[in-house]
Amino acid sequence: MIHFEITQSPDLNVLTSFKFQKNEIYLGRRAHDLSIADFTLKNIHLLLEVPESELLIHPQKDVDHYLINGKRATSIRKLKVGDTVSFGQSILKIIAFERTSFPSKKELLDKKLADLIAEGSPRLQVIESITKQMK
Repeated sequence: MIHFEITQSPDLNVLTSFKFQKNEIYLGRRAHDLSIADFTLKNIHLLLEVPESELLIHPQKDVDHYLINGKRATSIRKLKVGDTVSFGQSILKIIAFERTSFPSKKELLDKKLADLIAEGSPRLQVIESITKQMK
């Protein structure tokens, strides 16, 4: 669960508190979890993640920097309750977080792949050929 409030943004529709019952939240101009109409943001700008008992923030591809409590950050950092994060023209404040029992997308895909391997599924050949094409 990740609970935060957007305290400042050019997008007046997001000036509220958000509580996601997930361990990963993507934020950006066209992000799946929370889209913010802020032209200074990348399509997917930041990831908030609760991998264990801590909250991490990950800048996404081509994000130059963001601010935590007014201090410049350029890489993955830990957040705590009460921290503010400035990104683009938007600011969010962390209200609460805790790891939920909901698995992440990666955990779900890893489990599905392990199940396919364990049963010797013929679908593995299709997965392998798609993976090779992606490289």
